[in-house]
Amino acid sequence: MEQLWIEGIRRKLRIEKDSRVSTDIKIVHGDKKTEFMENYVEELQKKTKTFFLAAKQSSKNYYFHACERGNKPTGKSMGKACETRANSCEAYVSFKFIEETGFTAVVVRQQLTHTGHDLSNPEERKKNAINPELLGFVEIWLTQGLSISQIVIKSCDWACSRGYTDKHDRRFFLTPEDVRLVKRHLRIFTLPDINDAVSVEKLVTGELKENICFFQPLTKDQPLVIVVQTPQQKALLQENPHPMVFMDASYKGLTSYGYALYALVLVNQTGRGVPFAYLIMSQESSAIVELCLNMLCSRNPNFYPRSVMIDRDLKELNAIREVFPKTKVLLCWFHVLQAVHRWVTSRDGGNLSPDKRHVVIHAMTSMKACMTEEDFVTVSTSVCNDLDAQLGSNRVTTYLKVHWLPHAALWANFGRLFEHNNSDTNNKAERFFLALKY
Repeated sequence: MEQLWIEGIRRKLRIEKDSRVSTDIKIVHGDKKTEFMENYVEELQKKTKTFFLAAKQSSKNYYFHACERGNKPTGKSMGKACETRANSCEAYVSFKFIEETGFTAVVVRQQLTHTGHDLSNPEERKKNAINPELLGFVEIWLTQGLSISQIVIKSCDWACSRGYTDKHDRRFFLTPEDVRLVKRHLRIFTLPDINDAVSVEKLVTGELKENICFFQPLTKDQPLVIVVQTPQQKALLQENPHPMVFMDASYKGLTSYGYALYALVLVNQTGRGVPFAYLIMSQESSAIVELCLNMLCSRNPNFYPRSVMIDRDLKELNAIREVFPKTKVLLCWFHVLQAVHRWVTSRDGGNLSPDKRHVVIHAMTSMKACMTEEDFVTVSTSVCNDLDAQLGSNRVTTYLKVHWLPHAALWANFGRLFEHNNSDTNNKAERFFLALKY
């Protein structure tokens, strides 16, 4: 009976004008239309090593799966398969369900001759879309807070565990840019508005309000400024109202727009560096950093740091001295040496050889070890004379006398004769940003 009915359907089918199209009719038992289509397309993809887009339903009981490269090109790529997936490929598979006299049949039409791209060209695989199953895992990992580099590694492990070996195939082996794109698309569904500025304002004045000390929206006349402190961070600062603060900023690695994100870190009772506030600003200046610190103080009236460790940044230095005039400011010793090393390897510094660079760094170390200002004056004079003699020029000592010796109290030991957690560097804050990025 079923076969007679199928033959009747076959006689009514239109004659295909395209010789590449093949037609088949199958019986579907029960209410399993979706399951039948999914299984059919999955088997077809495995057999032909091609991929089709999700079904589009143009009319009742008719479903059309186009090749994933079937879209028409609109940009400068002109449909080149190595530059875009929009190759106008004509391959497809379609399903037309027919229900009569208690039977359900499906007319399957497929055209499997791919056009506009070459399935055998490995270079084209660099433009492949992410495997749907892997995409689901990537979205889960993003919601779990994993970093981009962690997700790239986990996706590689996922692909290898399933036997995929072509590292050029972006369907299974993702790049950081692929993950960023997924993250960007995911944000559309998680943020309150597609406009980032509107989303930020809704969040900081709505569900995140209790975590915001100060918010200044971005306009043509003023920069974006946000001072963030969660209730837990506020409680931490109340336990340590006069801490040594490690202050550092990061830029492009964390914010999509390259805005400055400052972290203010203190050492808790277990010896770990923990952030107690964040400062976000679209434009940096001493006045804006000062504004942020004042707003933080207004929410924490007992807060007054005994010292602040910074990376030789005049904006931070001037703002701290304005808001906390009695607070001792220290320069990160690593950044001091880094700045000196960069200068002596530059053209202005004479591009010194490694041996001569070592002499300069050793001289800086000798001056740092001084425990009194009087000792520093004596040692620095002797060291500068020795440098002039060994280097045959006063270029380096002139640089040191202008940029570093007048500010020795910020980096030499005689300026650190107080409790400062035995810290000579800003590593507490640097380590926090390292964990945040990677």
